[in-house]
Amino acid sequence: MSDPVKISVYRKNTASDYLETAIDVARWIKKYEVIKGAYKCWEISSGAGSKEGDDLAQKMTDRSIYSGAAGVGLFFIQLYEATENEKYLDEAIQAGEYLLNTFNENNIKPGIHGGLTGEGFFTEALFKKTGDVRYHEYAINAGDIVYKHAVRENGYIHWEGLVDYMGDGSVIAYWLYLARITGKQRYVDYAKEFLDYIITFKTDNEDGTTYWKFFDIHDYFPELPAGGILPNFAHGTAGIVYLLTLYYETTKDEKYLELAKAGFRFLENIAINNDDASIVPYLYLPEGDNNFDVFYLSMCHGPAGDAIVAKELYKATKDERYLQFYKRLSNALDRAGVTYKRSPGYWNDCICCGSAGVLLHFVDGIGLIKDESYKTRAIGVADKLLGDAFKNDEGTRWYNAWTRVLPWNVDAHIGLYLGSAGAASALVSLYGALEGKRITQIFEFND
Repeated sequence: MSDPVKISVYRKNTASDYLETAIDVARWIKKYEVIKGAYKCWEISSGAGSKEGDDLAQKMTDRSIYSGAAGVGLFFIQLYEATENEKYLDEAIQAGEYLLNTFNENNIKPGIHGGLTGEGFFTEALFKKTGDVRYHEYAINAGDIVYKHAVRENGYIHWEGLVDYMGDGSVIAYWLYLARITGKQRYVDYAKEFLDYIITFKTDNEDGTTYWKFFDIHDYFPELPAGGILPNFAHGTAGIVYLLTLYYETTKDEKYLELAKAGFRFLENIAINNDDASIVPYLYLPEGDNNFDVFYLSMCHGPAGDAIVAKELYKATKDERYLQFYKRLSNALDRAGVTYKRSPGYWNDCICCGSAGVLLHFVDGIGLIKDESYKTRAIGVADKLLGDAFKNDEGTRWYNAWTRVLPWNVDAHIGLYLGSAGAASALVSLYGALEGKRITQIFEFND
């Protein structure tokens, strides 16, 4: 009779198991290498899905930190840090060489996630590992080039895309990052020009709170109610509060902090509270008595993203109120049953909108909150993530419907924020936290 301790379903995962899974993901990713001239990048997805009607997925690029070489390269940097195996650093270098040698200044997108500044964040991380100044120069040039391509209008700058955090707005965070690493005032000035433009979109409520609404989600997905406000990190008020707070931390200009606080109070006011837990709805409907009963749980529209904002305000002000809200958001994830239950707002295993992003939140909490429960929760999410994986002789990966309202489009994506590289990246981050190894984090968790 078999010893039940040796049966895998009963076996307790260790830090080494999380790392070994990430290594096996790297093995799978090699299957999707693409040679373009003398340089290498990766496919965006495995091609398993139908892609029928998925216009958003068609706009992904093979360069970005969200879906392309910059993100895959960052994952390989993390694997190198965890294993000290030079072959992973070589993979990251190849990603960097692809970006440097195929750069085209036409059709520049500014944001971190889908644009040039995300490439810059990766190449700066690569510079720190290699000392190759070309990568540092690329990171600097990324900030200057996107500014050069901005539209100048009425004393402001902007581009032609959405100005929310996951759109063009994140370029502000990148400029402030460049200001820190270079000491150059011009990047603070660039940030102010665009941030002041974003501020013009605000709506002030009679109760002293403030929110931003950049578009109606009904126009993109007609099955969702019209007239709603997206309040969370990716496309709403939370992301702008984050940018305002970062700017305040750099300049100490109280005007921006007060506006950040007003935006955060809006989030607190619309949050659903249950004892020691709070969660901000995916879609807030200011008119009528009916709530839209879907709550995303990860980074883009859920507690994992809103906690990034609460943490930044706490760092900026040392006000315990924000740290308490961070904890309440964490507790909401517990109440939603993230380690064992799927819901309409928790369906994927990626960083952006799934369990990998929740895992990164709890890993972040291990360092921020001196509470053993964060490690316990992180391990629970990681174990579920391992259980969701598909593994065969090609390697390990995750199959998901990235666009929630197109559930038939199930695919295994490669990239950092939307695919298997990101799920593996989160596992490497947990490995680092458990083993005391410093692992480079994605931009939002990079302190």
